[in-house]
Amino acid sequence: MSIYRNVSNELKRYGESITVNALKGRFFVKGIIEPLLYKNKLYLGGKQLPDGFFDGGHYLLICPPEINLPVLGDAFIEGGGKRYILKRSETVSIKSKALYTWAVLTPYNEPSEEDFYEA
Repeated sequence: MSIYRNVSNELKRYGESITVNALKGRFFVKGIIEPLLYKNKLYLGGKQLPDGFFDGGHYLLICPPEINLPVLGDAFIEGGGKRYILKRSETVSIKSKALYTWAVLTPYNEPSEEDFYEA
């Protein structure tokens, strides 16, 4: 079995139902959303982060390459009962054939009534 079919089958088998609400419409896909853990490198504005650091504000989405995620600001991603904003996405290819798409997500927070009060 090829690596392309393996990745696709595993995402279908273990992935959760994910909804992408974009300007072009709404579509559904199977994918995996997990907390994004940082390695000991410089991230987020040049701050040094410890190994395995989780800030609670970034998540990784892995999904089939056919999803063709929209550009930043054009979509909301919903999965596992939560809503996310797409920050960045990229498709991984091997020998010019798309293998999977990854994306960095941040939680979407509905504005609260207090957000509209003056300090």
